[in-house]
Amino acid sequence: MLNPEEKPVDELLPAEWLVYEQPLTERIRTFLRLEFLFEQCTHHASLPSPWDSRAAVSGLLEIGTLLTRGDVRTEILKELERCLLFLNRLKGSPEVDSTRLQSVLNELDTLRHAMNGDGRQLGCGLKENEFLNTIKNRLAIPGGTCQFDLPIYHAWLQLPHAKRMRDLQAWHAELKPLQDTITLLMALTRESALPTREVAEQGVYQHSFDGPACPLVRVMVPAASGLFPEISAGRQRITIHFLERQDAGGRPQQSKHDIDFKLVCCQL
Repeated sequence: MLNPEEKPVDELLPAEWLVYEQPLTERIRTFLRLEFLFEQCTHHASLPSPWDSRAAVSGLLEIGTLLTRGDVRTEILKELERCLLFLNRLKGSPEVDSTRLQSVLNELDTLRHAMNGDGRQLGCGLKENEFLNTIKNRLAIPGGTCQFDLPIYHAWLQLPHAKRMRDLQAWHAELKPLQDTITLLMALTRESALPTREVAEQGVYQHSFDGPACPLVRVMVPAASGLFPEISAGRQRITIHFLERQDAGGRPQQSKHDIDFKLVCCQL
């Protein structure tokens, strides 16, 4: 039952939804982590505080670490090829905007060439940067990058913001093709299906996949509900439990109410 102030789910504006994403493949899991770190770097690099510059550097170093775990370039190239094959099959379809489709295909092809690059390992320039390596070696120590441990880092952080931002942009430039590719692939994945309205009876919902493998599930919850989903996923089925926090220090409890929400099973 809705409170008088509450709106029906279908009438909520985009800003009134919280979106939770669950990757169902290791490839999409890696892409989501890279996307998150790139967003962190981009946000903090543009802000003047030394603390923001610290966050941007930490994000870049985490990206570098992530790139050492498995062959990210190969996984991205496989995904680009798969998207190109899938979208090429849509040519001539009366339901498809041919101009928009060709634009996306051109962009995918451009990014494929950029990701092939010169054959060097992704992010190798960052790995060869002695200044960044000095910081990276201290990050595992709690408080290990404070000024008495790394005076060179402290000195850099006191430079004018314009100088720090130029350095951050130079370090970031090597990873720009990777960021652009991840951004486009995740946008295509998210746009590959429309949300459906669902109901979690007594706070629990199960969904079985009938068609092709689903790489990403998106759960949209009304922001004012105070609820969040706990998503368990397998190859053929997902189970969603909607939880609510009773207080800041307590264990979340499963809701016993029927929950209206929206579900997107991305199929690209």
